[in-house]
Amino acid sequence: MSLLDTLRAGIKTADKVTKPLQSDVVYVRVTARDAYGAPSAYADPVTLKAIVDFRAVPVRNKEGITVYSSATLTFLSVADIEEATSGTGVDTDDLFTLADSTTGKVLSIGGFMDAVTTKPIPLTVMIG
Repeated sequence: MSLLDTLRAGIKTADKVTKPLQSDVVYVRVTARDAYGAPSAYADPVTLKAIVDFRAVPVRNKEGITVYSSATLTFLSVADIEEATSGTGVDTDDLFTLADSTTGKVLSIGGFMDAVTTKPIPLTVMIG
């Protein structure tokens, strides 16, 4: 078993073990942009499960400015993210709404890269 296989198995186990801790997060994907690159259309909302950590963490946004996140969302089900994003992955202009109606701009997207699928496992999204 390779290190990548061990990581995948560990993520699946973490997903099963932490299901009671995972919260509903509503995800809305950008589907079109106007002539200036701004979002102009969104897909229908999809509810996903994520571990939500309300902790202020300094992070550089896409403009390179250091800001503080209001929450870190950790998505352990790669298959659910693939389905919700139609295989394109999360974009910084996508929208997330937490169970308590908290929302914020996507500040950072990360995760360990799976060399075979080229998708991050687990996916972490910082909003602020």
